[in-house]
Amino acid sequence: MICVLSACGPGQDRTSSAAEAQVVDLPGTAGGIAFDDLEYSPRLQRVLVPAHASGLYLVEPDSATATRVPGAGRVTSADEGRGLLFLADRDGHTITVVDPADGAVLSSVSTSAPPDYIRYVAVTGELWVTQPAGSPSGIEIFAVPGGSVPTPRQSGFIAVLDGPEGFALSSTTDTAYTHSGTDLVAIDVRERAETSRWPTGCAGTHGFPRIDEHLGVALTGCAADGGVALLDLADGRQLGRYAVGGGAALSAHSDRAGHFYVRSDPGPTIATLRASTSGLTLVQEVDVPETGHCLTADDRGHYWTCDAGRGHILRFDDPGGG
Repeated sequence: MICVLSACGPGQDRTSSAAEAQVVDLPGTAGGIAFDDLEYSPRLQRVLVPAHASGLYLVEPDSATATRVPGAGRVTSADEGRGLLFLADRDGHTITVVDPADGAVLSSVSTSAPPDYIRYVAVTGELWVTQPAGSPSGIEIFAVPGGSVPTPRQSGFIAVLDGPEGFALSSTTDTAYTHSGTDLVAIDVRERAETSRWPTGCAGTHGFPRIDEHLGVALTGCAADGGVALLDLADGRQLGRYAVGGGAALSAHSDRAGHFYVRSDPGPTIATLRASTSGLTLVQEVDVPETGHCLTADDRGHYWTCDAGRGHILRFDDPGGG
């Protein structure tokens, strides 16, 4: 189903005057869904959609068709690694390992605190699970053994004061970046140790920082006004700021297009931004449903968000992503 959700008004450096969104129905759901995570898996070539009590959906990016993963149970965050799906249930304090081919549950393990977001760290073969509500708050680490029954095993913990929520990985430096209070924190993935801490200029941070490896910059999210700050990863120097308005900022990044995307929740707009060492430039704005707590990009030139009120996923085409 195709519908026009927005028309972008005149503005400096905007590359499109209108944008069409493809609306993706999730079969088997009814009404609103309190989405809180979207992630794209290059290996599976699917967008992972944790739909809470409705389970997990995999969306093929070009056709924008969704398939429900059987047996997934309740899912609040998800990632893929080694061809497996790793699913977190915040309410149940559990991690479940699922075979994406048939939805078979291979193993399950409890977390020490409610899991916020789960990501597979390929360089170490580990699961990192953020736990901002833990005491102390931080990142619980699980080793993932090989074999036919890969049961995660708790293998470490990194304390992160006043955080963390999401985190981003730099494949070139083996560094993870996460928010902590009003700062961006760099963590050495192999040593599991904080190496740098830089102020963001936000009164409070929110969500996933995003990394542009080519430029060597990070986009950090603020907890209000849809604000973001662009930081130099060499020294933490602030290069630019942007505010899309509304509530807490959510961001995404496309390596293919070289763009960042920013929306807020609540907030009716997604802004496409071009970053440079001179700051951030607005490329395009599109209108979206006001409530939606997720944003990601794939490697096909699309970016994705959610419509919480209707329980839908929305796909937009980046004007420079093809």
